[in-house]
Amino acid sequence: MRFNFFTFGGGQFWEDVFFYQKWRIQRHYKTKEFRLLDPWDIKRYEGGFEECRQAFVKYISIYQMPRQRGHMIIMLHGLADSKNVFKPMWRAALKENFLAAAVNFPSTRKRTDSFVKQLNFFLNHLEDVQEVSFISLGIGGIVLRKLLASNEPWLSRLEINRAVEVCPPNQGSFLLTKLSKFKFFRFILGPVISEMDRAHALEWQKLRLKTEVGVIYTHQTKRGLLRFLPQVCSRLFCTREQAFLPQARDDVFIVNWHLNPFKNKHIVEACLHFIKHGYFRSE
Repeated sequence: MRFNFFTFGGGQFWEDVFFYQKWRIQRHYKTKEFRLLDPWDIKRYEGGFEECRQAFVKYISIYQMPRQRGHMIIMLHGLADSKNVFKPMWRAALKENFLAAAVNFPSTRKRTDSFVKQLNFFLNHLEDVQEVSFISLGIGGIVLRKLLASNEPWLSRLEINRAVEVCPPNQGSFLLTKLSKFKFFRFILGPVISEMDRAHALEWQKLRLKTEVGVIYTHQTKRGLLRFLPQVCSRLFCTREQAFLPQARDDVFIVNWHLNPFKNKHIVEACLHFIKHGYFRSE
């Protein structure tokens, strides 16, 4: 017998592989088991991927869910974060009549190439969407660049509009490179921090961008003891030098003191402005 119960929505152990009208199918990063979650993160089914999809089809009929259609903004979080970091951004996107999907991936458990495989699976199974844009935070920007450089069926099926990277370590992360030398931080933050050095950054520069990209950078260098909290490491010391992307269409500095940058309305507004117009400021 299966019981429905509340979950925490995934975080660092479950990866999203399917999304439709706020319902999602997740896969456990280690056991590879699947589960179906409703919009309130209640588990409705568990089993294989196709079994979860069939269960979802039944719920479509039960709840008379309308078909989703249009332009979807896909949001990729940073290190040690989850989809919940995008709540302010997600709400603002819906008000502007975009579809919105904030995607969970186990950022402290795998390397970036594994996240790219997950997201390719996610996008190859994205239904009733014609156009996509992306908003990323921290290392999500690196994952996004690798994702756009892949060769998958969704790239020819979906129209790619634009992408915004918030606080990306495009030139490598000095802080994460330092932390990667310590076994404790490698254990807490996972293998991805070993990829954030300058050598890897030089390899990222070779990736060809397939869409217009805008970069938002901030800094929080005077936050005292907050700089030592693992969950904010990917957002600290985001200077223009670290975030600089030679192929970027536009970049902008926005003053921010929120631990979650998407609680800053100026950052949220800038993201949507670039998605809609292709620039942050009037040209």
